[in-house]
Amino acid sequence: MARLRDWLARYRATFVLVGHRMEAVTVLILLLGGGMGTGYLFCVWQYRDLMAQQRDDHQAEITRLQDAYTRTLEALTPKVSQAAGAAAEAAEASAEAAKSVKRAARAVPALAPAGPTNGRPLTEAERSQVNRDIEAANRKVREARK
Repeated sequence: MARLRDWLARYRATFVLVGHRMEAVTVLILLLGGGMGTGYLFCVWQYRDLMAQQRDDHQAEITRLQDAYTRTLEALTPKVSQAAGAAAEAAEASAEAAKSVKRAARAVPALAPAGPTNGRPLTEAERSQVNRDIEAANRKVREARK
């Protein structure tokens, strides 16, 4: 036991120096680790708040875009309906014009004399009937455009 006491007394200064150095290193490790841990926790907390804010901003932007899209559709619906009606009227007018041309084409061979003179000109009555049909079709097309 005396030998142990002598050995401890001889190296006491060295043990104290090693103890102080270990304490300093431990304090530095705790300071660095605590700072890093605190920084990490603070960043996680801030990141969660940031992500919640970003999610709310995205939801608000989606809502804004949906409202704008809805208003645009509501503004365009009457115009699209009018255009569809005008297209339908124009289709009817073109169908009537096609019927009148067909009638005029049928009337010409029926009145044509049999034989080699099939290219005869239309009579005045036939010409006026065709012109009336064409004018009626043009009138319907103009009305459909308005």
